[in-house]
Amino acid sequence: MTIPVTPIYSAPRMDQTGSDKIAKHYQRGLPLITGLALAAMGGGLGLILQPSSQSLLFWLGVIAVLGGLIWASLAAWLPQGPVLRFVGWLTGNLIVFTLMLGLAEGGFRLAGVNFNNLTGQTDDPRAHYPLCLRMPDRPLGEIYFTRAGPLTWTGRPLSTFLKINHGTDSAYEDEAEFTAHYDANGFRNPNDQTDWQAVVVGDSFTESGALPYEQIFTTVAAQGSGTSIRNLGVCNTGTLAHLEYLRRFGKGPSTHRAILAFYEGNDILDTEEEQSHLQQYRDSGWRPDRTPRPQTSLIKASYQVAKHLISRTPAIRYQNAWLTTATPEIPITIRGAPMPLDPESFSSAQKALLDDVIHQWAQTCTRLELEPWLLYIPANNRTYHGLVRFTPDAEATLREWQPGTLPTYMQELCTRQNIHFINAYPVLRNSAESGSLVYNRILDTHLNQEGSRLIGELLAKHLSDAKTGSLEKTRP
Repeated sequence: MTIPVTPIYSAPRMDQTGSDKIAKHYQRGLPLITGLALAAMGGGLGLILQPSSQSLLFWLGVIAVLGGLIWASLAAWLPQGPVLRFVGWLTGNLIVFTLMLGLAEGGFRLAGVNFNNLTGQTDDPRAHYPLCLRMPDRPLGEIYFTRAGPLTWTGRPLSTFLKINHGTDSAYEDEAEFTAHYDANGFRNPNDQTDWQAVVVGDSFTESGALPYEQIFTTVAAQGSGTSIRNLGVCNTGTLAHLEYLRRFGKGPSTHRAILAFYEGNDILDTEEEQSHLQQYRDSGWRPDRTPRPQTSLIKASYQVAKHLISRTPAIRYQNAWLTTATPEIPITIRGAPMPLDPESFSSAQKALLDDVIHQWAQTCTRLELEPWLLYIPANNRTYHGLVRFTPDAEATLREWQPGTLPTYMQELCTRQNIHFINAYPVLRNSAESGSLVYNRILDTHLNQEGSRLIGELLAKHLSDAKTGSLEKTRP
């Protein structure tokens, strides 16, 4: 006799219908949730970070939002079948790949692997630029920078700069190679210079990195006047930095005159930025940092390699005008944004800042027992205005720009502070009207050899007049 045995517990059997239901939920639910999450993440980061519409982060956010919504729509609307099964399978594998990529990204960052050493890139994006066009990166004082001298650079700076920027203009084929030397403090002076009678402080127009030492206007002025001159010019600097250079490096045993070389093209804007950084430092102790950072991101390295393999930077023509006073007309670049400012459009803050830094220049010179001068250097927009014919594709802002009254405004500020004012515009303009180039032709719009010579001779005349006691005749 057989006795039936009833089990205490029996697991329910999953029939084919139940299994199909789970698979269907997986195929539709996973891509639906993933797509919505991706769109929400892209939109949320955009709202929080608010990146510029020109940035890579902005477009990655746009792609995340649109891609996520499209993916979620496919999951919601596709009928059950092989296409929906593929979407679900692909979503699962993409999630696994993303997790693995995230783990790899975090691991490489923690290990400090520098992918620039593997991809041939550089930690400093401007390392291949001519030395005169690189940002100074040695910290000085509160928020300022100089170059870490002594330094040398040999090459053809203008043609190198044009090549790096993929220029097609034929402008510098005959440029001669030379070696630029910088002293221990990062300025273009002889290493053995221990004393000088005058000091010139300014930005890249004073540094004149695209010219050999003997062609810099400070060298020309020294030779023409018999006055020894120290050059304290550094690119990407404003008047507050120039004041710092004067205080730290400007005073020698025989120095009795200090000249601020004021470039109208961007000195006001650079000074505004320095003032903002200085205020941040005083409020919070924050300092700007220009130390090159190693590239430890696997994702960024992959993007850089892919971009290099599949894309080519288009060649660019930088000519936007012709100098019509020359025969034949000469193709040139008229300087673009930022354009020289007009005092008529100054904000109250800009007026106050400019008045303050000119006052500081006079006061600092007085404390150092130096006679304060200011050399006004115009941008090529002003010097060439009315003497050019623009190309058809030249920007409207270039065509419409009109010279303002900034030279007169600066002269009045100097007069109130008893600062000797020298305006370089007339000599540059007269030469341009006769058909001569006084700035570099294409892309770079700094002074060329001729423009530097003219300013050097003008400064030499004023220095010679000061020696003979006839300087009063040249005061404003």
